[in-house]
Amino acid sequence: MHQAGLALPVLIFTGMFMLTTASAIGLKFLRVPYTIGLVVIGMVLGGVAKHSDFLAPVLQVELTHDLIMYVLLPVLIYDAAINIKLPMLVKELVPVLMLAVVGVVLSTLVVAGLLGYLTPMTMAGALLFGALISATDPVAVIALFKEVGAPERMSLLMDAESLFNDATAIVMFGIVMAVVQTGQGFGVEMLLGAIWEFCRVFLGGIAVGAALGGGMLFLLRLGRNIPFVQIAHTTILAYLSFILADHVFGMSGVMSTIAAGVVTRTWSRRVLSEPVQEYLHPYWEFMAFVANSFIFLLLGMQEDLLFQDVDRLYENVPYLLLTIAVVLFARFLVVYLLIPVSNRLPKSSPVDGKTKAVMFWGGLRGVVPVALMLSIPLDMPERGVIIHMSLAVILFSLLVQGTTIERLMTLLKLKSVSH
Repeated sequence: MHQAGLALPVLIFTGMFMLTTASAIGLKFLRVPYTIGLVVIGMVLGGVAKHSDFLAPVLQVELTHDLIMYVLLPVLIYDAAINIKLPMLVKELVPVLMLAVVGVVLSTLVVAGLLGYLTPMTMAGALLFGALISATDPVAVIALFKEVGAPERMSLLMDAESLFNDATAIVMFGIVMAVVQTGQGFGVEMLLGAIWEFCRVFLGGIAVGAALGGGMLFLLRLGRNIPFVQIAHTTILAYLSFILADHVFGMSGVMSTIAAGVVTRTWSRRVLSEPVQEYLHPYWEFMAFVANSFIFLLLGMQEDLLFQDVDRLYENVPYLLLTIAVVLFARFLVVYLLIPVSNRLPKSSPVDGKTKAVMFWGGLRGVVPVALMLSIPLDMPERGVIIHMSLAVILFSLLVQGTTIERLMTLLKLKSVSH
């Protein structure tokens, strides 16, 4: 028999992909959101694979920081970006930035302050957890809101917030991580440094993505008569904009890919051939389907970390429930304190009470916090506690909030007519 080589990894990929497609059919029949259902299926798969020699190879596939950031996330961000209508985004920029910037900072401080006071956690650990869990996750939010048929404006607000607050969350997480590792204290100099770092990461990411998007327009124009080359160029742009900004320049990969996608959409009619204009969105919807399928299936398998030590989990249940309540309370404050402020600002369209309710309950956490928690060094104190707390919040967010948000929207009569 020949050595397995790549055969086994490809077989595992094919089998998992087959599971996700079959699940999509079954979950649609059961009227369960696809992404949420996959988390449960992933949890079951991970548990069964531990006791089955046949399925054991599946456990070789892990949801790592690099897999999330450099393989799966660029696809999902670019797909979201080419669906953003720039004039609508500019119109809603005030509430989006209020939530994405001020909201993440406020949530981080509230979560850290309450957990530092109410639990045995150190303030350093509480701040680290607050920074990684405070940003709503673009992957979870965009996937779910597209699936349940949210109204266009609400989808834009939630999608843009969840995309933009990635830059804030990464800067906050990086600053707290540096403070914890070096032992330096917070002060005016640290605050000014944090503001500068945020501007560099956020605006620098936009500049990198816009520059790459502009350069790619030239190649797209040259390949106008070769449809598949144009599609290939958009794929290259999605990965190049994210990885260059994040890995090479230390800026926001998400903001870079958003900028690249917006540039593509804005000038698409000038550079893309008619067949590509028709095929572009279906192609990226398929790519997003593949990425979402593996993200949420592997996320469910990752939740096994929460249940490995049942005795310790049982002891920590009160703290985990408290953590979930604290994160929800912080989200409540962000929405119900900042949106009224945003409503009073000039050039800001008011956000009504029904939309605020959905924005509060629809602030899901998903795979991005997993990427951040997995980047915590193994020797850092309270790493295990932070991982358990993060997974508990994510599990509640997806399985409770994710499965009830459609009912809330129906109750409030907010679902789009076309859905």
